[in-house]
Amino acid sequence: MSRGILSWAERIALAWEGTTLAMAEAWASAAPVRAACRRQWERTRAWPIAWSFLYVALFCLLSYWAFDRPLARLLKAHVGGDVEGFFKVVTNLGLGGVYLVPAGVLFLGLMLAAWRAPSLTARDSLRRLAVTPAFLFLSVALSGLAGNAVKFCLGRYRPRYLFDQDLYGFALFSHKWAMNSFPSGHSQAAFAAMTALAIIVPRYDLMWLAIATLVALSRVVTTVHFLSDAVAGSWLGVAVTIALARAFRAKSWEPRLGKRW
Repeated sequence: MSRGILSWAERIALAWEGTTLAMAEAWASAAPVRAACRRQWERTRAWPIAWSFLYVALFCLLSYWAFDRPLARLLKAHVGGDVEGFFKVVTNLGLGGVYLVPAGVLFLGLMLAAWRAPSLTARDSLRRLAVTPAFLFLSVALSGLAGNAVKFCLGRYRPRYLFDQDLYGFALFSHKWAMNSFPSGHSQAAFAAMTALAIIVPRYDLMWLAIATLVALSRVVTTVHFLSDAVAGSWLGVAVTIALARAFRAKSWEPRLGKRW
């Protein structure tokens, strides 16, 4: 009997063939775009801090105009109870003193021990050990100083002004806490410390990243900061720490535990 109508299997086969041909044609026509993306990726790998700064700056501008206000209002209206309580606890891991105090005390202790060491070998060993807490301390401290300078210069209103007075924007050169939202200091400190720990103990890098991400997220969820504040603070902490690691290694000071020069 003549078959005038295609079976379901034949229809599926024809549809699949048409789809694969269309995808192949689209892939071939996108060759210039793919080549441009590859070139940009290579530029980003060659200059990661500079290019990542540009990406983050563009995202923050977009977030300022499109995301920050609606997201803050949404979270303010719907987040509370145990979720808010959890993030209010997590956010304490973004306090700079959590890292600065123990790292500073350990560094001074090791340097004092080196000064009183009975032999040159012991003195040299203790000084090498002191590189690690010094690296952690400086990562948090230097990125914090940079963040505070930006906070003062921009004077961005915190979300509370948006909720209470419908104010949104900047009050340049302000020392007030409610006008120093950008960038997030907790996000900066957490990402600086956790990036430093990922360099010091790389075996647990995913855990360090998860902790830092939770801290940055907590600043947005608890509506203490806008999304762009947390993103900028996170980038600042990472960028300063990576730049500092390069500077240390250029001096043959290896912060990583178990790997000394």
